[in-house]
Order: sequence, then structure tokens, then C-alpha cells
Amino acid sequence: MRQTVKTVEKWIAEHWKQWTSTDNRWLTVPVTVASLLVLLVLVKSCQGIVYGKSKECRILRLGYPIEEARTLAAVLSDEQADSLIASNMHDTIAYCLTQDRYFIVDNFVRYLSYHHRDTTASAQDIIAAVNVGADRKWYEAASPCDTSLDMLMLVNKFHYLPEDYQRNDMVDFEKKLSYGKNKAAKPAVEAFYKMQKECKDKTDKQLIISSAYRSHDDQKAEFKHYHDKLVARAGYSEHQTGLSLDIVSLEHPGKWDFGKAEEGIWMRENCHRFGFILRYPEGKSRITGYDYEPWHLRYVGVEAATRLHDEGITLDEYHAYYLERETR
Repeated sequence: MRQTVKTVEKWIAEHWKQWTSTDNRWLTVPVTVASLLVLLVLVKSCQGIVYGKSKECRILRLGYPIEEARTLAAVLSDEQADSLIASNMHDTIAYCLTQDRYFIVDNFVRYLSYHHRDTTASAQDIIAAVNVGADRKWYEAASPCDTSLDMLMLVNKFHYLPEDYQRNDMVDFEKKLSYGKNKAAKPAVEAFYKMQKECKDKTDKQLIISSAYRSHDDQKAEFKHYHDKLVARAGYSEHQTGLSLDIVSLEHPGKWDFGKAEEGIWMRENCHRFGFILRYPEGKSRITGYDYEPWHLRYVGVEAATRLHDEGITLDEYHAYYLERETR
């Protein structure tokens, strides 16, 4: 089509002098108008053909509203748009994905694949699961944990610790605040003391450590008694970091009873102010790989804990969206 336009332009140029001669001057105006109309029609035809092959037009043909089609076309690469079009899917999930604050465009095709496998998952659930790698099988292609991140290190079903890993700042908890002998990293212990004091002042209940640091061998023994969604495999346990605490109270020593008690609720609502997060929140098992544990806290420092609390995300999501994204 573009070649045709050039041919017409060349023909008009060759005949223009003849048309505009003194003898043919009466033809100048109608010929000019006709020539412009021909060019306009040809240009519009070219534009129509080009638009017909565009991402926006092909997405529109799937049935998307014009604004959604424009957004998807602007956000997606050619390959990603091709994947959407090949799926022949007119589903609001595709547009909703692009509107989520944690949307990562490089993960778009994986988002679609996850949606096809689990059509009950919301856009938010899909993005969270894929961003943290939970669209893979647990433990698949697991890699070493980056311990250089210190308080923000991520240990989960895709990141493991060396068998001999142990921090060099471990300290014991006071016997009166611990069932048996427990120890943890010094920052976590000091933060716990502050939190338990305020909890005592507010609820008149005494928080107490049920379990803290566990070695690789300790975790191996622990895992034998539970299933994979409640206790981590050796090497994949946060307890080995020295930054995780299982907390109950003297009044409610049972973990589930504690989670429903006044002091357990207070702890979940306020622990971020002391640098802790609820590591395995309710409704996040597809992301963390573990059932809800209202007693399991993880120390990450006040700044990170506050951000995770305010945004309602897990440490896994924080890593995927903030720490890992910054290094891409």
C-alpha cells in the first residue's frame, strides 16, 4: 500500500507541470482537489491497515472495551500481547492485573498461566503468588538464601540456609520469659523484651517464648512430627536464622488459644512497632506455603515491619516487589 502511494505521488508530480500550464490552468483547482482526495484516501487506507495489525486493534477484537485495550496495548510487549491474543481470552483479569500496584510486566505470561490453572484466584492473589515464585512447585529450583541481607534475609520453600549457619550475636532469653532454654539474635531478643513489657502494661498478660532458634539438626527432628504446611524442612526454616520467635503467653500456653486471646490479638496488631511481622498471616498460604500461624513472629526491623504491616504484604512479597525488582 505504501508503494502504491509513492507511485501515485510520482505520477502526480510528473503530470503537475502539464496540468498547471497556461493552456490547462482551468484544470488546476479541480485536479489539485482530486489529487489531495486520492492521497487522503490512500493514506487513510494505509493507516487502517496498520491499525488493523496493531496490538490495540487485535486486543479490541477479543471484546475488550477501548480503554482497557489501549491500556493493555501500552503496557504489554508484542510477545505478551501475542500470548493474550493467542489465549483468545476476554476476561477482565488481564486488565485488572495491570492495575495492581505490585504488577510486574515481565511476569504477565506467568500471571495468565496461573489464572488458567486457578480461575478462582483474584488478580491480587495471582500477582502475589507469581511474584514470589509460588506458581512453581515448592522447593523446585531452590537457591541459597542471601544471608548478607541480615534482618531482611528470606528463608522459605525456595531459599535455604547452609546446614552450619548460625549468627554470631545469639543471646539467651531470661528463664522467666521462656519455656525451656531458648536463644535468638540480640536485636530480636531486645525487641521482644520491649514488646512483652508493653503487652503486660496494656493487657496484664505475660508474653513468653515457646521456641526460637533451632539448628539444622533440631529442625530435622521437629519436621518428623508435622506436615509440610505447618513445619519447614531442615534448611528451609526461619528458626535457623535466629530471627524467628514462637510466642504464647503464661495465661494461654496453647498456640491456637493464644492466637484468639486478647494478648495474642494485641501482639499481632502491634508487633510491627517493635520490628516484628506476623510471618505466616491468615489467607496467605498460597504465597508463604504455610498455614496461618498467629504465634510465629519474624524480626525484620521497625522500618520494614511498618511497611509490610501498612501494605498488608508478606516478607516474600516485599522481596519480590521491592528488593528483587530493584536489582533487575
